[in-house]
Amino acid sequence: MKVLVIGAGVVGTCTALALRRRGHEVMLLDAGAEPATGASHANAGLISPGHCFSWAEPGIVRVALQSLLGRSDGLGICAPLSPALWRWGWLFAREGTEARWLENSRAALALSAYSRDFQFQPQALPPETYGGRHAGIVYLYGAADTPGAHDARLLQAAGEPFETLDAPALLQCEPLLEASAIRFAKGVFSPRDGTGDAARYARAALAAFEQLGGIARWSERVQQVLVRTGQAVGVRTDRNEHRADAVVVAAGLQSRALLRPLGIDLPIFPVAGYSISYENVASALPTRGAVSIAHKIAWASFAPRSVRFTGFADVGTPDAARRARRFAALDAFARQIMPSLAGAQRRQWVGARPMTPDNLPFLGASGMPGLWLNCGHGAMGWTMAHGSAQTIADLLEGQAPRLDLAPYRAHRYRWLARRDAAANPKELRT
Repeated sequence: MKVLVIGAGVVGTCTALALRRRGHEVMLLDAGAEPATGASHANAGLISPGHCFSWAEPGIVRVALQSLLGRSDGLGICAPLSPALWRWGWLFAREGTEARWLENSRAALALSAYSRDFQFQPQALPPETYGGRHAGIVYLYGAADTPGAHDARLLQAAGEPFETLDAPALLQCEPLLEASAIRFAKGVFSPRDGTGDAARYARAALAAFEQLGGIARWSERVQQVLVRTGQAVGVRTDRNEHRADAVVVAAGLQSRALLRPLGIDLPIFPVAGYSISYENVASALPTRGAVSIAHKIAWASFAPRSVRFTGFADVGTPDAARRARRFAALDAFARQIMPSLAGAQRRQWVGARPMTPDNLPFLGASGMPGLWLNCGHGAMGWTMAHGSAQTIADLLEGQAPRLDLAPYRAHRYRWLARRDAAANPKELRT
């Protein structure tokens, strides 16, 4: 088949490579000048099925109200409070029941584990090409914190090994914590999880894709999906028209604007995250990825002398003052964990995660023949990229995917399904 893949973040590049490896003629299109200029650029780098649970958890409405009043440290809600934000927030709140959280978390765990296992198989890209490390991730808790009531049961049901650690065992698991000014009382270690630089992986995947004859077009913005007799037949960009047998939308936040003219109105909203990469670190670096659950801050090392700290979630677009406060708090936390960072060079970054209300991507059929969705991965794009790419490749070839795709279907929101029912009742029934 001739396939167009829109978006060259880590999800799009993995998808293009997976399709090209199966022999399809693939063109990758991106508005940027290089891969991974959006949410993949400097994210946390955690490949983390061990804690991929949905953010829309019971009690999230109370946390959101505290955020509106400025009383929540990890989660923020940015002005202006637009109709789009209220609608997305209402859908997000609806996902916060225990039943919905469990269902969404199971689906996230299934896709994440499938993706992780594919990434770390022997025939995948070598870890040294992207600073990858399959050494596990430790999830940290203070004395007053505890893992969620259902976390262990979800991991056990999915066949994911984990180990509960007390304070002395934490120091054996991650010796870096010996020097930390913040003390953690317990933790959960997921040995199958891993770390790696998503942007470096996107570049490595692009190189492999082009070596196999794949074509990438840069600084070319897709303006319209071309439709003929109800079927997607290509795209129009600001420079060309490209025809194809299939179009895969993996454009992150830009996916919604591209799809709305087709009557596909996906609830994807930006949620900003922050990172600081410290270069030329003189002291010992982390041996594995780590997350402070209470602080909502993660860290990992991808190179011999660098470490990255990532955290926070601001719904909407943060202003300069909020960004400055976030970076100051993140830097202060990092220096408490690693006092040796005082003399290191810093590189700050803020990126917008393409979040859905249930924290699950839109993956699979769009409802229009020839048009496929692989977008809305939120904070889990790096974790879910390979499983999503293999799923799209299976579907395009008419093969049964490894996963039940019902949780990720495009029309899973009732308000969207009602609006589109008259236009495509058969697709909605399936």
